[in-house]
Amino acid sequence: MDSDLEQRLAAARQRVRDLSRDLRKDTLQALRTAHEEQLQAERELAAARGEQYAQVIDIGPRWDTGAPLPHLVSNGSRAFIVCFASQPDPDWDGTYVTVVSPADENPSLFVVIELWGCHDIRLGGPNDEAMHGHPLHGKGLAGYQAHEVLNSAWIEDAIKVNSVHPQHSDAPFRQLHHYVLLFHDEMAEALARGIEARLMQGTMRAMLSELAESLIDRPHRAAG
Repeated sequence: MDSDLEQRLAAARQRVRDLSRDLRKDTLQALRTAHEEQLQAERELAAARGEQYAQVIDIGPRWDTGAPLPHLVSNGSRAFIVCFASQPDPDWDGTYVTVVSPADENPSLFVVIELWGCHDIRLGGPNDEAMHGHPLHGKGLAGYQAHEVLNSAWIEDAIKVNSVHPQHSDAPFRQLHHYVLLFHDEMAEALARGIEARLMQGTMRAMLSELAESLIDRPHRAAG
């Protein structure tokens, strides 16, 4: 079984390499398809081996791939990640870039990602150029996407750490999900009960202030 999956993954990776050598407009869709087949083969092989792997999930609005500039606001139970939303420019011809800053005073469109029932959350490296060093690389990670990690090693580690507690139970930890969000210069990982995203208009400064106040007014949120 593993041998068949290994051969399928090897073939998928070879096809991606072959198509990557000849990047023409008429081959881009074939390359995207081959890359998706490679990711799926990675997930199936990891699942067959009982290893952790990352499955892409749809949380709604998409963030900007070039400069999302994610910011994290969190307490011990709820967390918000705010980042610039994807807004494709139909007139873009590849000859210019649009510079954005979290200090911009003009309102922009943001993705606000909420995680509740948080046990742990982290935001930082690696960036997209060093992602191949992450333990989940080659296990289904897709660029600039949201994922849930199956067979999560982080959840197992959290259970092991907490097992010294006199009233320890595995049950609350088994309700956690391991989420991974890939941005351009950062990635976010969280152990939480749930996740959702919505679009909001405003400035980063006002958005962060509003969300920080909501954590004080309503520090906990029930799932559902």
